[in-house]
Amino acid sequence: MAVSKKGLRKVNYKGRQYLWHVNEMDAWLPEQGFVEPQKVRVLHIISSNKQFIVHYRLPQPGEPHTYLRVEGPQFPRQPGAKQIEVPRWKHDSKPYPTADFVRRLIEWCMGQDGD
Repeated sequence: MAVSKKGLRKVNYKGRQYLWHVNEMDAWLPEQGFVEPQKVRVLHIISSNKQFIVHYRLPQPGEPHTYLRVEGPQFPRQPGAKQIEVPRWKHDSKPYPTADFVRRLIEWCMGQDGD
């Protein structure tokens, strides 16, 4: 089944098309009792064949790292991972990610080395 492209942006990486968008959702908080959920901005990236699906939580200022949730079966960096801690980059400090940042994130996800 094809991916609906309505309202999504396109980016190409190594000849493959990826679709992405940003939305606001409740924070990914572990069960902490009566903690009020916070709103966070999440970057969603999906390949046109639905094999690569990730959700990147855009970090808040001052956070040393952020998280990436993996849903698709293709994730060469850490096969079988469902959520991983992601280092901060100088390019993730903007409130709205750019196509260049999305390409860099896809490149990081496809990397198999330890960087």
